[in-house]
This record gives sequence, structure tokens and C-alpha cells, in this order.
Amino acid sequence: MSFRPAHLLRLAVPAALVAGALVTLSGSSGTAAQPHPYRPSFPSHQSAKAEYVPNSVMVKFKAKSTTSARKATVGRLRATTEDSVSSPVVELKGDVPAPELLKKVQADPSVEQASLNYLRRASATPNDLYYASDQRASFNTIRLPQAWDLSKSTGNQIVAVLDTGVDGGHPDLAGHLVPGYNAVSSTRPNPVDDNGHGTMTLGIIAAAANNGAGVAGVGWNVKAMPVKVLDANGVGKDSDIAKGINWAVANGAKVINMSLGGAGYNSVLETAVANAIARGVVVVAAAGNEGTDVVQYPAAFYGVIAVGATNPGGVKTDFSSYGNWVDLAAPGWDILSTGSRALTPAGYEPYWYCTGTSCSAPIVAGVAALVKNKWPTFTPIQVESRLKALARDAGPRGTDPYYGAGILDAYAALGGKTTTDFPMNGPDNNDQPERAISVSPESSPLTTTMGVEGDVDWFEVTSQAARNLKISVTGADYQPVYAVNMGPRVSVYDGDLVSLGSKVQAYPDIDPVTKKPKWGPQTATVNVSAKAGSTFIAVSNDNGSRDTRPYSLNITEEGNGGVDNDQTYDLMDVQPQAFSTVSDLATKPTVRFARDVTASTVTAGTVRLVNGRSGAAVGVAVAYDATTRTATISPTAPLAENTPYRIQIADGITQTADGSRVAQSSSTFATADLAPAKLTSFDASGAYLAANLTWKIPSISDLDQVIVRRNANSKAPTLTTGTLVYAGTASAYKNTGLAQGVTYTYAAWVKDRGGKVSAISTSQLLGMKTTLSPTATVLNYGGTVTLRGSTVRIDNKAYAGLPTNLYVRPKNSSTFKLLAALKTSSTGAVSYAYKPTVSSVFMMTFPGNTDLMGTRTPDITVQVAPTISATLAPTAIKLGRTTAISGYVAPAHAGQTVYLQQYGSKVWKSIASVKLSTSGKYAFGIKPAIRGPIAYRVWFPGDADHAQAFTANKIVTVS
Repeated sequence: MSFRPAHLLRLAVPAALVAGALVTLSGSSGTAAQPHPYRPSFPSHQSAKAEYVPNSVMVKFKAKSTTSARKATVGRLRATTEDSVSSPVVELKGDVPAPELLKKVQADPSVEQASLNYLRRASATPNDLYYASDQRASFNTIRLPQAWDLSKSTGNQIVAVLDTGVDGGHPDLAGHLVPGYNAVSSTRPNPVDDNGHGTMTLGIIAAAANNGAGVAGVGWNVKAMPVKVLDANGVGKDSDIAKGINWAVANGAKVINMSLGGAGYNSVLETAVANAIARGVVVVAAAGNEGTDVVQYPAAFYGVIAVGATNPGGVKTDFSSYGNWVDLAAPGWDILSTGSRALTPAGYEPYWYCTGTSCSAPIVAGVAALVKNKWPTFTPIQVESRLKALARDAGPRGTDPYYGAGILDAYAALGGKTTTDFPMNGPDNNDQPERAISVSPESSPLTTTMGVEGDVDWFEVTSQAARNLKISVTGADYQPVYAVNMGPRVSVYDGDLVSLGSKVQAYPDIDPVTKKPKWGPQTATVNVSAKAGSTFIAVSNDNGSRDTRPYSLNITEEGNGGVDNDQTYDLMDVQPQAFSTVSDLATKPTVRFARDVTASTVTAGTVRLVNGRSGAAVGVAVAYDATTRTATISPTAPLAENTPYRIQIADGITQTADGSRVAQSSSTFATADLAPAKLTSFDASGAYLAANLTWKIPSISDLDQVIVRRNANSKAPTLTTGTLVYAGTASAYKNTGLAQGVTYTYAAWVKDRGGKVSAISTSQLLGMKTTLSPTATVLNYGGTVTLRGSTVRIDNKAYAGLPTNLYVRPKNSSTFKLLAALKTSSTGAVSYAYKPTVSSVFMMTFPGNTDLMGTRTPDITVQVAPTISATLAPTAIKLGRTTAISGYVAPAHAGQTVYLQQYGSKVWKSIASVKLSTSGKYAFGIKPAIRGPIAYRVWFPGDADHAQAFTANKIVTVS
């Protein structure tokens, strides 16, 4: 009898919570006894066999069926129900076995769907006290602290937790719960947790963060909806789970977490899940704790995010179920969370450690709620796609059965910068029979390790004659204190790779006397009758994890022998070898078969190469050499660097001898993370006090950033010299704040997430200088000024035909307008004649180009004075008589004051004023008080548009 190790809930002793870790309080002597482990009566493991309620089925009636017709169906089947027949899902109970009842129900014309009422079990079972852990270690694995820097709220994205209920009065959940629902009992509407599992999984998502007590939930500030679908034993019927899903959706849930599962497909439950997803609800489920590839539901339903479990270091645990239906992985070992107060024994605080995929699923659900809050319009598929696309690869490169797309990266999912993938051990050079390690009874026992999840180690024994061999594989010490243990599987084949026997010891057996598991190293032993020649041995870990502690292979010439010829291994070699990394992007993978195959069945459809991350087929041509039994895969284009690939043997290849099909299989390899290619183009275009930088990023799967630096001279900077201009993932940037008359040299590099940097790309902008001067700084209205300028390089080199722009603005305005677009002569000179009507400010620019910096001259002011005429008549008068001085101002300044000035005592003094007429005319009457020559003039004092101006001096002689 095999035993699945119990990953049990354990409770924290009275403690002070410091940085997420529990600190045991002790007496003053420091020798206080530690409390004994608390082991609630949770089932020790999930059953891989589908379980269902013995006399119950789930029914979905046709939408058009009337209530009376539905009731008639119930009566006709001699069934009973506690549900309303108008409900979306109805549980029918009968007095015949469920499979028999199901046949009758499916035949009824009023029924649209029906299914056995499968049982699901909590995917996490409680752990014990001896494995201390804190939140920080696991949360760092998914970069959650950094994610909290980007978002600390799920807003109105209510997270429904379908589980055993909740301790609604737990102080660390206060203010974070919304009304819930009890789908298990119609007489007890409140979802009270009578098991402890639900309070634990809900707390992982929604425990109050930053409140100085207890633990922090993944969502920091979350509204959680407890929905009880599992009973006090942690077991629930699909009918109750479906009702819980429907209720949660109808009452505003945006994310659903189901830390439960089991074998057995149920179309009615799938419909409930599909309806939730169609209504925009993200659904997350635990992948299961079987440590096998038995498909678990609801995790495997389309659209559900199925979550496997890792330890805090990001390594798949031995209990985490696996398969191509797993989407993501997250920490699921010793996750500290809230515990039911009523179920916490005296002497313990209500904080429990949780181990299992039940504990990894709510971590993903909490992050999904954060993502949904940041992008509320995202559909569930978009949320899933984002989480998977930005996950950090772990285990075999690319999407794999153990981690799915990888380990959740909360920070990247919320818009943060991506980081490196989790490392993978390299190939061990014995992944196929071709590279089997030679062993013998004399050289055993041999010790080695499992390097990568799913690794298979091959060994070869050579016999001179037929003999019996006893082959044993013993794993390292199997203990529940380890997140990863080896359940050895050994398969033995003859020289033609026909099976001689196999044995698996997946988990410790139960001692028949003590009724306890036989912890310790587990051994799988097989006795075979070996033929003369080669005997091949394949060793793997049945749970798919990588226990890096050594295992031993022991071979002795003894035993009763035996032959099991019903299985074969169909491949002799696959290149590149599993888990290897190749640098040659022109690599042509090969597959060598163990036996002759029909050449016509070896095609690009049966021997495939796919992208290991996306699953997209790579264009290839496949050639088969029957002499060497080798298929060569020739990609139609070079492989992409830093990309995982999977060589797939699909169904359809037949063996020549008996026409049997070659078994489907796959092998993974990756291309090396080469230094990125340099930018395909990099150009700096000059502007005034700025440079416009543009570039094209080469194809790269792990871009970290483009780095641009500059020097204020003609020497290119290095990665550590000069001034940092830009670091990011855009393809253009405007560098402002530059100086005029300076040459700038820019350099750019591409950097990948692994820290590798491309070759340098450079671009230089030469410094320029521009001058401008007028032929006069003051001129009369109607006059012409010639503006002469030049644009040359700072070393005085001239460029003919450079575009320069001459701008002008009135002195009283701040807005320049283009006056003329000019081009430089061979000496760099330009000239332009202009007749300004008002006092004006001029400046000239060179806008810059792909080689030259832009420039701008200082502002040059040219004052324009109005023309003032003056006529004095008569020019000679007798004392006491009058004369007049009159004229006009051009341009006219209607209403503007002009002044009559008289010269005396060596100064001009204003003696009268008058306002100009609409035509700009003026007139003054003069009655001198003394005899002799007297000088007069008219003064225009100037305004915002024009400079001051004077008439010519006019002299009147008084006799």
C-alpha cells in the first residue's frame, strides 16, 4: 500500500510577529517546553480516483422547460431535491446508484445537461509545527513587495473564496469581508468555517496588511467574499460548488479562488465555471496535491488558472500535481495565514502555516485581483495571459508540465520591470539510451542526482551471457520536512529497448503494525532476466520534482528474474540533448529511433519543432535516413536566441516490424542567451539645445533596456563614462538641456535581462555657431536695414546650402514670426534686406540636422523712428507777433502727444504739447517774448512701436 505524505496545517504558538516570522515566547529560564504538533483530522492526501456522491446527480434543465415539467421529471425519476427546480443547477437524489440515476436523467427530454456529483477536496492539507517559515521568503519569490509599491488595493474587485467558510470575527480579517453564502446547508446561511481550511486560504488573499498585527494578505487591501462549498471534513459536492460559483457571480465577485479539486470531469460544473468567465470573472484553482499527472478539476477546465506549488526557493514541491493543464506556479510551502479561532487549540495564536497547492492558488488569485483593479476592462483570459506571459520561467525552459508558464511575477504583472528567469541545471549527459552511463554489478552502487524536473537518467549494463539481475534505486531520506522528495521509478529494457520490468515506489508505505508511514529512503526494486548484450535502465522521480540529494543505483547478479515484454522505448537518441543550451542558431535537431520505422510516416507533421514557450510550430523540413534511423529537422529560418524549443514526436509514426505506433514524446532544449545584437539603427538628429534620438531594437525575447550615454566632445562614451541620457524600452527619446556650440557624441547599447550587453552603436552631432548683425540699429520709418549672418561649425568649417531661418517680432511682442527661410553660401553667409515699419527684434536659427547641432543667435534690436516734418512760417516776426510751426508724423500716431521744445541756456525745454490728429498732423502757435534768433523743434517721445524722433531745428528771428 502506498501512502501520500500528509502536508498538514500547523499552528503558531503564542507569538510576536516580527517581519512576518513567528517568534516563540518562552519563560524566563529560556527552557519552556515547545507545544506538540497539532494535526487536525484532515485527509492525508487527495485520491487520484474520481469520487462522487453515491446516489446524487447534478442536473441543468432546458431553459424552455416549464416548472411543472421539471417537477414532473423529478417525480418520474423517483428522485428528491432540496433545491428549487428553477435554479440553474439542481441536485437530484435517488435510491439507486448514481451512475444508474444519471442514465435515466440524461434520457429525460427536459434535461439539457447532467453529471455525476463529484466530490472535490481541499488541495492543501495542514502542515505541522516543525517547519517554520515566514511570509517574506515566499512573497519575495513572486516579487510581491515590489508589486505593492505599484498597487496596494484591489478596489472593487471582490474576491470570492469558495472553501470551508471563514472565521468572520478574526481580527486580522476585520473590515475585509463582504456578506457570503453557505451552499452546503440551507438551514445555516452563514459560511461559518468548521474546518479551518477556508479561513486559511482567504487570509492569504485578504488578511489586513500594514496593521501592526498578524499577517499581510497578498491583496494588501481586499474585500473577500466567503462562500462555503466544503463541509467540516473539507469535502464538497460539485452541485454545491456550482451553486457557490453562481451565487458569487450574481453577487459581484470579480475573482474566484477555489483551493479544491479532484479527478472526474463534470460538464455541469464546467458550465458554471464557463458562465463565470463569460461574465468577466477570473477563476483560479489549485492544481492538486497528488504529485501525479492525473487531471484535476476544476483546475483543468478551460479558462481556469491552474496553480502548482513551489517551495520558497521556487522549486516544484513533490506533492504538486502536474500536467499540460497547469498554468502557473507560486509558493505553496509553509505559507503563514489566518486560522480559525474556534479550531485553534489553547496555547496557540490563530495563525496557521499552510502547505499545498491550496496555498499557492490564493496567492495567484490575490495578484489577479490587483491586476484586474489596475486594468478593469481586462477579460479573464487577458488577465490569465498577462500573468502567464510575465511569469518567470522555471524548470525545463519554456512552458512545461511542472510550472506551466513559470512562477508568478507579481511585480511584472502590475507593470514593473521584468527580471531574470529562475536558473535551470544543465544537461546530465545521460538523457537517452545513446548516452547511457555504463554500470555493472561490480561498479555499483552508483550515486547521482535528478538535475531537472522530469529528468530521466539512463544506464547500461553489459552481460556476456543471459543472467538474472536485481536492480534497486533508492532515493534520499524521504521525510515530510522536505518540500522535495524522491519517489523512485525504475524501468528496465533489453538491448532492443523492449521492457523487461518496472517498479515505482512513489510514497512511503504504511507500516501494518504502527499504521504510520515508513519514513526514510524509498527503494524501487525490479528483478529481470537479462539477455546477453545490453540491458538499459531508466530512472526517474515519479512525482516529477528534482530532489537534488543523491540517489543510489544498485545492481546485483541475483533474484528470480522475470520478463515484462508489453512495453517498449522507441527512441535511441534525441539531439540537442534534453535541458541543453545551444549557441549555434543554425542547429538542426535530430531524432534517432530505436527500431526501423516507416519512412513515409516521418514528416514535419509527426516530427515537430515548436516554440517551448508559446507552443507555436516552427517551420521545418524533415528528412529521414532509414540507414541510421535518424530524422533530421531543418528549420526554415535560424532559431531565435534565448528561446526554449521542444522536439515533439507526434502520433502517426509506425514501426516497420509490426506496424505499431511510436509513442508520443517530447524533449526540450534552449538556445543560448547570447549577447544582444546591436541596435539596427541609431541616429541622433540635432536641434537647438536638444537632440532627437531614434533607434530600432533588434528582435530579442528578453529585452531589459536600451542604454544611451553621451560625451560633450568627439569621443564616444563607454557604459561607465559620460552622462546617462536614457535607459528604457522605447525607441525614441529627446535629449534636452544641451549647450550651444558643443559637439556631442552619443553611444547606445541593448541590454538583456541576463545583464548581457550588445556591441556599441554611435552617432555624433557637431557643434555649430551662428551670428547675426544689422547694418544699422536705428533707422527712420521707411528705411531699409540689411541683416547679415553666418552659420559655421565651431571650428569655422562652412557648409553651403544649410537652411537658416530669420525671425522677426515687434519690439512690443513676444512672438517671433518667420521672416525669411535662407540658405548659406559656400562661406556659410546669409544676407537679407528688410524694411521694418516698427521697432523690431531679429534672431536667426539653424534647426540642426542628422549631423549638426542646432543654433540660435542672440536677439538683435533695430529701432525705427517715425518721420516728423516741420514747417515754420513766418521765419521772422516783430516782438509781440506770432508765428506757427506745423507738420505731420509718419506713420500717423493719432492721439499721441508731441511736444514743442525751445532751446535756451544750452538745453532743450518742452514749452507746449498737442495731440496728433487722425492723419498724424500737428500745429503749434509761437509768440516769442524776447528779441533775437530763437531755435525750436518738435519732439515725438517714442512709444512701444517706435523710437523717439525730432524735427529739424527751426529758427525764428524776433525783431
